[in-house]
Amino acid sequence: QAALCDGQTLCAGRAPPYGCLLGFGGSRPAAPAEAALEARAGMGRLERLLGGKVASDIDEFEQEEAFDAVARISVRCIERLLGGKLGYDLEEFNQRKARRDARSDQSGRVAKNIYYWEPKSLRICAINWSHVMLAEYLPYFYKLLIALAVGLILSQVYWGSFDASHARELLSDYVVLEVVAVIGLISAYASRLKPSVYCMENVVFVPPEAWRVSKEQLLTMMQAQQCFNEESLGFMQRVLERSGTGDSTAWPPSMIPSKDGKTPALKDISSAREEAKAVIFPLVREALERADVKPECIDFLIINCSLFSPTPSLCALVCNEFCLREDIRTYNLGGMGCSANVVAVDLAKQLLQNQPGTRALVVSTENLTENLYTGNEKGMLLQNTLFRCGGCALLLSSRWVDSVRAKYKLLYTFRAQVAEDNSYGCVYQKPDCDGNVGVTLSKDIVNVAGRAMKRNFIQLGPYVLPLREQAKVLCNRSCILAITYAKKMGLPGAKGLSTPTGYTPNFSKGIDHFCIHAGGRAVIEGVQKNLSLSEEQIKPSMQTLHDFGNTSSSSVWYETEWVERHGHLKRGDRLLQIAFGSGFKCNSAVWVALRVDRSKQGVSLKP
Repeated sequence: QAALCDGQTLCAGRAPPYGCLLGFGGSRPAAPAEAALEARAGMGRLERLLGGKVASDIDEFEQEEAFDAVARISVRCIERLLGGKLGYDLEEFNQRKARRDARSDQSGRVAKNIYYWEPKSLRICAINWSHVMLAEYLPYFYKLLIALAVGLILSQVYWGSFDASHARELLSDYVVLEVVAVIGLISAYASRLKPSVYCMENVVFVPPEAWRVSKEQLLTMMQAQQCFNEESLGFMQRVLERSGTGDSTAWPPSMIPSKDGKTPALKDISSAREEAKAVIFPLVREALERADVKPECIDFLIINCSLFSPTPSLCALVCNEFCLREDIRTYNLGGMGCSANVVAVDLAKQLLQNQPGTRALVVSTENLTENLYTGNEKGMLLQNTLFRCGGCALLLSSRWVDSVRAKYKLLYTFRAQVAEDNSYGCVYQKPDCDGNVGVTLSKDIVNVAGRAMKRNFIQLGPYVLPLREQAKVLCNRSCILAITYAKKMGLPGAKGLSTPTGYTPNFSKGIDHFCIHAGGRAVIEGVQKNLSLSEEQIKPSMQTLHDFGNTSSSSVWYETEWVERHGHLKRGDRLLQIAFGSGFKCNSAVWVALRVDRSKQGVSLKP
């Protein structure tokens, strides 16, 4: 300023005029031509002082303004052409990205997805052609190569250039023929093998302290409903005393206000959906975190919940919360009863084996909010005293690379469906005479479960029993048939022979740990009697029933969790899960332990 302005102006403390800064005086107005000359002269002096910085900044600013104007015009044109769809898509993408970023790190592109968004761009990238080639066009490529090879040989034969002497030499060499035959047999056998299914991680829901109630509090909650008579309350008290459940089992939050003995429970669908969220979301989140798998890597989602089937489904609820892939295949199972987890695992096995290299997320739970029975029929009051809140989540995979860090390998799944009328109606949901809907449990449920288990174990036995036990069963069965036939034909001395009783094989010879569905003390003791199990072998089921109650289909995984913590599980041990469900069904699954989590051993699941 000292170089461009009058010193007196600065000394007087007055700000120099703008024209003074540019090199021409501010004391008198100048003619237009003179003002233009002075302005150019001032600009030249200012450029020399600042090293040309102003001119370059002005040019860059003008270019940016031009680019921004073109961009705004282009966006407005595109929005008019697409009818606002671009803005809607971008808004939807930003919402999904915000939800996903809130649960994961900023890792850039989404892995294992055909379509993905650039994190710093508004354009969608091209198709991942390597994924498409491997998934769709690789089989056609193999067929094309075979056709080309056959066509080449035929063309050589047609033009007479095919030399058959080499082929005759190879055919006359027996060693070459044997090697080719062995390679062909191995290839044919390997092509028929299905990939193994591995359990990468299994987690169970541990209810918060606020959900837990004692037996006395549960009776108080029943009184708060103001619908049960004294006989019904006394019946539920007697059942609770003999049920085998403890004093810290969980009920849903919609029921907890009833502990004051006055507030009725909420049984609306909104409360039921909140219960489902409170159970399912932590399970899925923990399973993915412990397995170190992103939600985008899940190919199949299977959720089973027998008595709660809202719209949208529970699968849609999980997909929306965790932003699963849009091409994921979901299966929502209902009405399967307490054996639904094994049904879901069997379904996941079929899906994973038919599409090798995929992963499946299986979630099993039951919803109690809408299924509190408010009548006075004794057969239906059992559900108010046995069932509790719970759930489990499994991450299954058919990728051979996942076998390195998998916890279990699925060996077998067996399902038995009994179609008798008595079996069909022993667990039945219906309204009572007053219109109150509930699930009635028949007195014959233990006998029905025994018949269903026998049919299931007929399938299971040949796969898990050692040859010695199978030989005992065969000899026993042969003796029974021979003596029965001799008596029927009236053979001499046959009347003096006594028919031997059926031999029950010792399944402990082929199974190391038993996880029997914690449907009640009577069910567990019935299985113990039929299989001749010891108290130590049924301890996982009894302890689970005491700590968590009957959590429906997820109970077998609470028992598996107990085995991991207190059952001295070792690598290579076989676990048998037995579950019973309405219909009537008996389903079983056999797992072999591949990895033992030492940090769990000796640590109680419930704090």
